[in-house]
Amino acid sequence: MGAGPSKFAEALVAVLTPPACREEVVGDLHERYRSAPQYAGDALCTVPLVIFSRIRRTSDARVVLTQFLALYLSFLQAAWITDAALLREQWGFLRLATPALVAVLGLALADAYADPRQPPSLGMVRAPLVGIGLALASQAVMGAGTSGLAVPRLTLAFGCFLGLLFSTGIRMLFPPASSHPQGAGAPAFWLKLDGAPVEIPAALVRLIKGIVPILVLLLFVLIAYRLWERGA
Repeated sequence: MGAGPSKFAEALVAVLTPPACREEVVGDLHERYRSAPQYAGDALCTVPLVIFSRIRRTSDARVVLTQFLALYLSFLQAAWITDAALLREQWGFLRLATPALVAVLGLALADAYADPRQPPSLGMVRAPLVGIGLALASQAVMGAGTSGLAVPRLTLAFGCFLGLLFSTGIRMLFPPASSHPQGAGAPAFWLKLDGAPVEIPAALVRLIKGIVPILVLLLFVLIAYRLWERGA
């Protein structure tokens, strides 16, 4: 039995683990080390659960819906301006939803991997950039294949520009939990960070978060109706 995992294995685990819990995860896996296969299996079971847990702690479902709605409307507006024929295609709405969904996933991952010791203002721009970058990368892969879900380049570029603006604005209104982690469950060094979150009237927050699910539902009803109309 070796004294511990290889430096490469530990470095790989450290890179894949969100910074907020990296030290604890790497240390726990090191203590449980028995053999290289056991360490690999332990890491494969632990790291994905840690990432999922971080996403749950740093993402609010209603804010995620707001982000998706803003991004989707950005691509819809871009298509209406640059290529209105795309909105009349049978799968046009689905094609425009694809980059929005990928961008929202990128936002969630960026928040999960945010280092709480960095200035909160950095995440206001970094996470939207990560989301838009992931959406562009996914569209490049789809464009090289035969999936048919790729968005025309001009529409994609304009939609990404609008989505970046809207997404950044939403994050200024609703900062992610990683930018102001508070409460008994937060790590001690989070509570020592300087700066306070932007104060927003609670009534306004409840109003916006209450309206968002209704708008999302209406949007999907509209999409379903257009698809049914198209099929008919």
